[in-house]
Amino acid sequence: MGSPTKERIFFFALGVPVVICLLAFFWIAAALLTGVGTLNLELITTSALRGGLFEMIVGTVYLFIGATAIAGPIGVFAAIYLVEYAPAGKATRIIDQAINNLAGVPSIIIGLFGYTLFSRQLGFGISLLSGWLTLSLMILPIVIRGSEEAIRIVPTSFKQAALALGATKWKSISLTTLIAAAPGVVTSLILGIARVAGETAAILFTSSVLITRGLPSSPFEPVMTLSFNMYVKIVAQGESPDSVFGIALILFFIVLSFSLVAIILRVYYRRKQPWLD
Repeated sequence: MGSPTKERIFFFALGVPVVICLLAFFWIAAALLTGVGTLNLELITTSALRGGLFEMIVGTVYLFIGATAIAGPIGVFAAIYLVEYAPAGKATRIIDQAINNLAGVPSIIIGLFGYTLFSRQLGFGISLLSGWLTLSLMILPIVIRGSEEAIRIVPTSFKQAALALGATKWKSISLTTLIAAAPGVVTSLILGIARVAGETAAILFTSSVLITRGLPSSPFEPVMTLSFNMYVKIVAQGESPDSVFGIALILFFIVLSFSLVAIILRVYYRRKQPWLD
């Protein structure tokens, strides 16, 4: 078999997965678009008590923002410690492996852990707070790994220049490294949000209920969410998946909105940091 023939075979073999991905994307997009006909402004702005989706949409955003607000600082500080302070050795390798393993834990197990620890032992019950803490555990490995990579690509000359001017190590990190690593950190946070977007198992035990009287007035109250509502409609109420594509489309739009904000922030910071290009 000649080299040109081998090249064509390899080209075909490498192109097939790309085509499969494109077909999957367009199939999902087409399925979501079938939900457009089921949506209207009144449905989105009407309370769930009158058959609307308002509390579910706001509740989903509450969960995204709360989980990210908890996992963000913890993940960034953990990444700083692992990159800048942790000594190379067995203990650090164990920590790294634990983080990798946490990323692979099924969401149903994390949800069960959250229910046992946060909802029962700590007494938070089925509440927003339990959901925030549980979901933050899920996105923590993504934030840590993404932040680590972002910190590592910051030129060492930045830190050396700050240290040469008399700054302490922490000041050089907080005033130069973290600012330079901001685009990567933001990207990792958005990837985390995308991970929790469709998670139903983790919030099934900890924060979501089918119906409430309105939006939660404190972190210790339960919340309605879009993903939980889809789960109930399909599994418990036996509705066709086609009938909930409208709700799925809203969930997709919310995640897309967060991603758009991240892209804008990343472009803004990259323009201020030409060494990243």
